[in-house]
Amino acid sequence: MKPVFALMVIFGWLAASSVQALQSDDPVHPILGPVLSRGDIETEESEWRYVVTLTNEDGVMVGRFDGTQPDDERWQLVSPARDQLSDTQLRMWSGLQRRDDVDEGPYSGLFFSADDSDIAPGSLALDEESSDPLVFRFQPRMDDEDPAIVENLRGALTILREPGTVIQVRIWAPDSFKPHMAVRVNTFEFVEEFTVFDGIPAPVRTRLTQQVSGRAAFQVFEQNFEMTFTEIEYLGAAPVL
Repeated sequence: MKPVFALMVIFGWLAASSVQALQSDDPVHPILGPVLSRGDIETEESEWRYVVTLTNEDGVMVGRFDGTQPDDERWQLVSPARDQLSDTQLRMWSGLQRRDDVDEGPYSGLFFSADDSDIAPGSLALDEESSDPLVFRFQPRMDDEDPAIVENLRGALTILREPGTVIQVRIWAPDSFKPHMAVRVNTFEFVEEFTVFDGIPAPVRTRLTQQVSGRAAFQVFEQNFEMTFTEIEYLGAAPVL
């Protein structure tokens, strides 16, 4: 699952940048190389089990993923019953079950992946050297999206010095903007959080939040949600890094 999975609910953004492209001959900070490489782990769906809880204005939806099961049995809706889901919840449930990177490269599961980080090459800049965690600003790169949207977004990558791992990726609009004549986006924020667990070789995605509001064709819109991942089991072998 790509970190930008949540964005497809609104915009359908898909983009990628390689670890090699994010690093340069004159690195921004020595921690970046090992941290980004640590997250560059290929895995398989069969190596994961977890519970996902999605909360939005329509209520709470809970699903369970077990990659050891046959393809058509890996996702199970725990609650509510399918006929009680709203249209938005149904779209999100369908999106969860669709691997968006099946034809686009290695599968990263819940691991942080530099390939899916939407960081424009060469745009990383350290916010403050003395801080801990370290925060690196970046310009989001979303090749398939309208530049009128992307140019108004900013990004931040947050890294713990010890043990040297990514803990957050944030993409937001610092100001309201009009990507088109009939559309104004008042607020936009997407935050992806990662946690380090004993026995798991890289930080894993544990929480996503999105807040979007604005007006389109004289209609007010607002879409907010939180997605959490719990009971995470990684069944794969630890890679040699």
